[in-house]
Amino acid sequence: MSFISKCTLTQFFGCGRANDYPTFMKISGDSYAAESRNITQGELNCSFPKSVKLLYFIALFLGITLLIFSSCVQNPSKEDNDSMSYLQVPEGFVIEEAVSPDLISFPMFASFDDQGRLFVFESTGVNTMGTEKMLAEPSYHIRLLEDSDGDGKFDKSTIYVDSIPLPMGGTFYQGSLYAAAPPNLMRYTDTDNDGIADKKDVILNGWVLNANAATLHGPFMGPDGWLYLCDARRGFDITTKEGAQLKGKGARIWRCRPDGTGLESVAGGGFDNTIEMVFMPGGETIGTMTYFTDPQNGQRDALMHWVEGGVYPKYNSVIDEDQLKLTGDLMPVMTKLPRIAHSGLLRYRGEGLGNEYNGDLFSAVFNTGKITRHRVTAVGATFKTEEEDFMTSKNPDTHPTDVLQDADGSLLVIITGGWFIEGCPLSRVAKPDVAGGIYRIRRKDASPVKDPWGKALELSKRSPEELAGLINDSRVMVKDAAVEKLVAAGSNSVPALVKMLQDKNEDSRLAALFALARIGSIEAIAAVRGSLKDNSATVRTAASRSLGLAADRESVDMLMQLVQQDSASVRRQAATALGQIGDPRCIPALLSAASNPNDRFVEHAIIHSLITLKKPELLIPALNHTSEGSRKAAVIALDQMDNSPLRQEQVLAFLQSKQPALRNTGIWIASHRPAWADMVISFLQSGLNMEELNKDELSAVQKLLITFSENPKLQGYMAKELGNNQASNSWKQLLLTVISESPVKDFPNAWTLQLGNLLRSGNDVLQRSVLALIESRRLAALNNDLAKIIEDNSADPDFRIGALGARGMTVPELSAKEFNILTGFLKPPTESPIRQSAARLLARAKLNEGQQKELAEQYVGTADLFLLPSLMTAFEGSKSEAVGLALIKALSQTKDRLDNLSEQDMEKLLANFPEKVQKEGKPLMDALRARHAERLSKLEQLEASLSRGDLERGKKVFFGKAACFTCHAVGQEGAHFGPDLSNIGEIRSSHDILEAIVYPSVSFAREYDTYQVKTKTKTYLGVIKEQFPDLIILAVGPGAEVRIPRAEIVSSEQHAVSMMPPGLEKSLSQEELSDLMAYLKSLPDSYKTMNKQ
Repeated sequence: MSFISKCTLTQFFGCGRANDYPTFMKISGDSYAAESRNITQGELNCSFPKSVKLLYFIALFLGITLLIFSSCVQNPSKEDNDSMSYLQVPEGFVIEEAVSPDLISFPMFASFDDQGRLFVFESTGVNTMGTEKMLAEPSYHIRLLEDSDGDGKFDKSTIYVDSIPLPMGGTFYQGSLYAAAPPNLMRYTDTDNDGIADKKDVILNGWVLNANAATLHGPFMGPDGWLYLCDARRGFDITTKEGAQLKGKGARIWRCRPDGTGLESVAGGGFDNTIEMVFMPGGETIGTMTYFTDPQNGQRDALMHWVEGGVYPKYNSVIDEDQLKLTGDLMPVMTKLPRIAHSGLLRYRGEGLGNEYNGDLFSAVFNTGKITRHRVTAVGATFKTEEEDFMTSKNPDTHPTDVLQDADGSLLVIITGGWFIEGCPLSRVAKPDVAGGIYRIRRKDASPVKDPWGKALELSKRSPEELAGLINDSRVMVKDAAVEKLVAAGSNSVPALVKMLQDKNEDSRLAALFALARIGSIEAIAAVRGSLKDNSATVRTAASRSLGLAADRESVDMLMQLVQQDSASVRRQAATALGQIGDPRCIPALLSAASNPNDRFVEHAIIHSLITLKKPELLIPALNHTSEGSRKAAVIALDQMDNSPLRQEQVLAFLQSKQPALRNTGIWIASHRPAWADMVISFLQSGLNMEELNKDELSAVQKLLITFSENPKLQGYMAKELGNNQASNSWKQLLLTVISESPVKDFPNAWTLQLGNLLRSGNDVLQRSVLALIESRRLAALNNDLAKIIEDNSADPDFRIGALGARGMTVPELSAKEFNILTGFLKPPTESPIRQSAARLLARAKLNEGQQKELAEQYVGTADLFLLPSLMTAFEGSKSEAVGLALIKALSQTKDRLDNLSEQDMEKLLANFPEKVQKEGKPLMDALRARHAERLSKLEQLEASLSRGDLERGKKVFFGKAACFTCHAVGQEGAHFGPDLSNIGEIRSSHDILEAIVYPSVSFAREYDTYQVKTKTKTYLGVIKEQFPDLIILAVGPGAEVRIPRAEIVSSEQHAVSMMPPGLEKSLSQEELSDLMAYLKSLPDSYKTMNKQ
């Protein structure tokens, strides 16, 4: 391999990672100086200055490389000398560089044109400029790469389009590149064939750009000829080509024709971001997405099967605000995955990697540095997948963002480099010296593919019959090109394509069917209609899809037959098509089909079509249908229709049903009908046995109660149940949860009375729930009861602290006795979680000058190091010279006490004190800065000192001495104040995990950013858990939340210090820390293994 302009001394000396070197060590040529013209690899070969060569030989022969130039602690190895040795692929495959690094910058996504040239959507630097600047001063671009000699390595580079805010992928179609460049969907055309787009057309606009890349992605050309786009939960305001205004806040899957007409939302929901999608043989869409749930049980991201009208998790208020039509609960998740931030997606076609890979999916996984293989299997009307690693990396700075198939059957992998930090929790520190790259994975024994793009075939000169024959070609790009030529030829291609519908090869029949649908002539659609009788369910599914998009009324009779009796996928798509066509004659058939849906996706399609048909008069009789499924479909459709005619008594029949499915449907409908309070209360008082309800049914009842919790009658009912000695504790716990989540502003006296009773006589679990509720709601009426608990020396310490925390929300001052109680809990043998809670309460309390001085003199100098950041907060706002001097003296006793303090926070803290204190504090601040400068070396020394560790002992440390479980969960064990750690070993390196333990504020998950919220009377520090139009819910500690009305908030700012206390390692022995690290690094594997055992 020849040296290239972006080579670093890492490549010379073979030391671990390029980014371990200071920036000045990088030797690079200017790879951007000639970007306005074509660039070839030969033009940019490295020419090193003599001084550099001399430095190289001195370092090489004197052996002082690691001492002078790097922070690496590992010895160079032969493996390290290979710049790609960290990328690993299965046996029988090889991975190689597909483009010289100096011909690209930071690639994100890529897409081929019809000649094999590669469009690369690139960043040009770190994305810290913010969204406004990204829009005002766009600096990213789309590059065009070409393999001029056909050796499999791109050697020619042109900037196709420059000055784009954030190019998020695209597709080449009929001579133009269609690209998402939010806020626009763009079409770029090179009219003079110089490799530079000279025509730029805005197809549609109105999406919202976000610099963290949660924004519009795509488009992707479907087999049906529509462009599909993936969008994030950032909002949109679009005026369509037809003049309609589409406005909303939620995430969407969109589609439109290539000219921008027909724009419509395919699916939507409350998830955060969708990235890429692929198309299954029948036209179904599967895509990568993030946040189908907030991180829990080791899950966050997913592969999703998007269907027309589907509303997908997670739940978010935008679902209600956008008035999305629901067909029951949110749609199921296809493949639940950890917090991996997967991005690009490919459906592999052909046998280039081996026949066993044909039809599999491959995804690029940013956080874990992998390409994952997904084996797809049809299950009913949807799919399931089995996952396995295909490409892995030993370098934690490997971040794949896209994967695509080349014409010869090999895979191209896009690795984006170290520029992306805004939006990814695992890339908090920019590493622009970590270069991006494009790599090719191929079989070692793969035979060369002759003319993989079909250039020698001169397709433009071929007849429709000849082109139709190429649909059976084994070269997938040739097949696709032939289809495009046939579609472009229009009606002249119909006879040849109709003939192909009789081909024995299913894939060929599908290609011909979709081509005919795209041509769209009378004869072509008639041929598609005939495919509803094909012996392949996949072909019938594709035909149903095509006829629905074509709104073909002549196919209604056949579709009515299919929706009632066929395979699940055909029924799903036939039901969808009937709704798209809009002929109300189909309603009886849909209701009949609903009697036996046997599949959530079939049920959804039926109900969604009944909603879109807007014929309530035909559905009302079905409320008395003999079939349970038909009644359910009818009532949900009626409920979701605009101007719904549904009446209370009609829903009451469902609430009173003995059939659980119908009763749950009634509860679901009533839960979003707040005007029907009397009916709901009557239902609840009718003797519903809560003990007989399963988990899902109880959840539905809980939502129902929350909906009506502002109704005085229901409030009385709930108070009565809380005081009912015959009611179970689990039922009372559910009622407390409802009260906690209720939007009620004026807290009912009846509730307060019952909370006091439970606080005095309830069981331990209910009492603690009441304390949390009092704290969250800031209820002053029960302060006398709280005072008795606080003063009770026989009560558990954590219960007394809970009472102090609850009381402190309304009376932040501490009496001398209460101050002594809290400070008494700061030292061993008090358990660590209680010490931390005591420190947090002292930080939140309004201490007087004497208490602050005593805290500084008696406790700051001796308290555990991990308590110091919380204790420092107790001195904020103080202007007392005596307090300030006492604090400086305590902190100056040992330098170790400075390791865990924030430089920024200490500067702010000391700035409030008098000049004398600031002067005395200067040496302290100098020492603090010096300690911080030594952090990396200390971390490396600590890492090197750790032993192998034991998993079982590490788990005991996690759930014992270290008390990690009080904030973090592994699987279903632990709490959710901090990030879910169920798969932490898979997404974070050992170095990163140790850094998070020792210096948690250096790198922490974005979902758990710390915020300082100031009201007119109080300052809160915590993690924002939920936001509503009129309030926020702030988690201020494990199990402790506070509801803060927005009207009271003066300011809310992100805080640079993590809520996790630093210095945990100081409280553990070296063996215990080694064991804890071993346990965390083993996740999720050890969690899954122990779970099975």
